[in-house]
Amino acid sequence: MTPNTNEAQRMVRDILSFNDEILTVAVIDRGGQIIAGDSRASFKERFELGILDGRSSYGGTLAIATLSVANEAKAAFGEPEAVITITKNCILMLLPLLSYNTLIGLVLERSANMDYEELVNRIERLVAHALKP
Repeated sequence: MTPNTNEAQRMVRDILSFNDEILTVAVIDRGGQIIAGDSRASFKERFELGILDGRSSYGGTLAIATLSVANEAKAAFGEPEAVITITKNCILMLLPLLSYNTLIGLVLERSANMDYEELVNRIERLVAHALKP
């Protein structure tokens, strides 16, 4: 079950409220379309990407491509639960929640000191609750 726009916007708002070190959240469908997204003002000031508002599928397409690359190692290591990229200025995280036909993209502060496994579990619980029939 893919979230509708209202459900996705609520998820984005809730995830951003988890921690101030989460700069951006995007909810992406399996086709690479960004359903909803938002960023903190500090992200918009520091990076050129602007607001993730669903009008562009380019970021979503990159998320799908990233997941495809990670899936190449699935036979050896198992299903990817998160893809994390540490860059000079931030941490990028992609969470494939495929039972919901959804990916969650996050940008975190480079200095973020958080338990990634706990963050993934918390987001999975939030999505399951939001999409509960």
